[in-house]
Amino acid sequence: MAFKKSSSRKPRRIIKVATNCEFCKGEKEPDYKNYKALERYLSDRAKIIGKRRSGICSKHQRRLSVEIKRARHLGLLPLTPSI
Repeated sequence: MAFKKSSSRKPRRIIKVATNCEFCKGEKEPDYKNYKALERYLSDRAKIIGKRRSGICSKHQRRLSVEIKRARHLGLLPLTPSI
């Protein structure tokens, strides 16, 4: 029994999203010591906002999440939302 390859597959489109990375524009890096600036990237439930919503590039989003976790470990940022 020979199987026929389906030709009805649609090719995936690549959607380019413009990033407005503050860290690339200002030529600075996220830092756990500047926890007031890191609060902007937390939701009201103290979750880290994704890169699509924040507009940060992938490289800085990864570094941002590490710095937020460091600040949380030191007690500078909340682990849970404040009531």
